[in-house]
Amino acid sequence: MKTVRDLMRREVITLRPDASVAAAIQAILRHRVGGLPVVEGDAVVGVVTPRDLLGQALYRLVGDIMTTDVATVSPDAPVTAAYRIMEERQVGRLPVVEDGRLVGIIARVDVLQELGKLTDPLTDLPWPGTLRQRAADLLRAGQEIVVCFIDLDGFRLVNKRHGHVVGDRCIVAVADRLRRLTDPATDLVTRYGGDEFAIVTTRRLESAESLAERLVEAIAAVEVAGVRGLTASVGLAGGRRAGERAEVHPPATADDLITLASRASTAAKQLDRRILHAREMEAMRLAEAPAPVEVTRLRLLGVHLTVETARAAAAVELGRDGERFRGEAEGAPVGNGPLRAMAQATVNALAALLPEGWRLAIEEIAFTAFPAGDAVSVALALATPSAEEILVGTAPYDRDHPDAVIRATLKAVNRRLGRLLATA
Repeated sequence: MKTVRDLMRREVITLRPDASVAAAIQAILRHRVGGLPVVEGDAVVGVVTPRDLLGQALYRLVGDIMTTDVATVSPDAPVTAAYRIMEERQVGRLPVVEDGRLVGIIARVDVLQELGKLTDPLTDLPWPGTLRQRAADLLRAGQEIVVCFIDLDGFRLVNKRHGHVVGDRCIVAVADRLRRLTDPATDLVTRYGGDEFAIVTTRRLESAESLAERLVEAIAAVEVAGVRGLTASVGLAGGRRAGERAEVHPPATADDLITLASRASTAAKQLDRRILHAREMEAMRLAEAPAPVEVTRLRLLGVHLTVETARAAAAVELGRDGERFRGEAEGAPVGNGPLRAMAQATVNALAALLPEGWRLAIEEIAFTAFPAGDAVSVALALATPSAEEILVGTAPYDRDHPDAVIRATLKAVNRRLGRLLATA
């Protein structure tokens, strides 16, 4: 974050206490400013504004009518500190004083212009630069921090199906939930970009993990213009220091923690974990992590895929609470046609579980390359009589085991099926 020194104007128009009111009026009009500091030598002894000059005799001295309770700011103070002083004192300009000497002036318009660059106009949350600065400042002060990186799952599908206006409303609603559940005394919430948010907190790790759980629940409760059931993957980094850091570069350490938290959120998405700490991620070999076939409410009993010259045919059998459900589908024999046939067969099998009037359709199948291995994501559109929501599931993908697309489909459904059926 920039400091006052970066924005202040070093050429300052000043008045002396023995200047006349007439001279002060002339100087304010000539330079088109809202006030002038009054100095003796290099020291600020007062300030005179048009309000102070109103109704005064032109021959009176500035020293007799100036305001002596002057608010000043240090050149090394952050821009946000200057803004707070201006708000508290209701002034448009602040003299910048260093070692008792006037070194510049900073105007409200310059402060607001800079803060506009640091704040997301949609959510009114700070941008990542403020996150990095706060994290570095806390580390520099010897405080332990946790970075919490929040990535909404499959959010581009919300924009695709409902339009960016509705998508923006969802982002604002999520930002509002994050703001309500955090404490400015310990937490700084920022919009990292797109559908990503990040928080730096001085909470202990256990408390930060509890906060992450509450945030995930709050995001799931967001409902905007028929969009509901949003999910998020959260990555955490920091909060487990065993001893004092030696020879630490705070900005570099802050960047490392943000990067680790971001990677942990990606790994959480791949592993179908809502929350994952970076240390857990580093301890895993994601490419070798077993992806269980059995899931919370549904399990895969069998799959049969036949690829012929003209078509690909898939049959999938699922089990739930002792019941069996079978679905079949056909697709193109080339490209992703066989995988889509398997996913569609899974959706057809799931149709028997849905209440009357509910519909489940494949929205998109996407592949993502991660450093530790590939993943396949399946986005499903679930339409109920009252609303529509997007369900997203992700599973590690191996070309030798294409049934990963079925596991991803089941994960998408199992995340919401129990709650949705309970409220049908």
